[in-house]
Amino acid sequence: MLERFCPDEIVRRLENIDQQALLDRGIKGLLIDVDNTLVNWRGHHIPKQRVAWLNRAKDNFAICLLSNSITARRLRHLGKVLALPYVGRWGWGRKPFGGGYREAMRQTGVAPAETAMIGDQLLTDIFGGNRLGMHTILVHTLSDAEFFITRVNRWIEAIIRGRLVRRGTWPPLTGCEMIPEAEPGHASE
Repeated sequence: MLERFCPDEIVRRLENIDQQALLDRGIKGLLIDVDNTLVNWRGHHIPKQRVAWLNRAKDNFAICLLSNSITARRLRHLGKVLALPYVGRWGWGRKPFGGGYREAMRQTGVAPAETAMIGDQLLTDIFGGNRLGMHTILVHTLSDAEFFITRVNRWIEAIIRGRLVRRGTWPPLTGCEMIPEAEPGHASE
């Protein structure tokens, strides 16, 4: 059961993900979490190296932003700035439940086996992506500032991660050759 919380890959930041390796794996679609994956929690600023990575990714992948955001205004803004579709769900449609994932995959037109879910949380992004048969990529959180429920979830995630490490199933950090520029509010790594 714990393996459902184990990501296939771990990278520091979104822009550290090797796009060619995803293509070689047969990945055609990317679902990207917003808060603390794409931007700081409640943030609007997208660093230029992340925008550049996304612009390159648009040439090779169908991409959709996927968020549990309560309000859609910021999500709509980010989607417009990046020229990407987005899905925001709350309630039973939110991550890790399947509704938001299925809607995002409908937007990309890509099946789960050819989709990578990229996010910073084991209990939502990784668990939900694994349940649906996606390739899952965990990124380090961008900021210590988080929704209060997420802060509680981090304690649970630490226990799960510890057990997976002891079992020898926790993947190593990859993609460290690219060190992103410092951003305000970064969590210590």
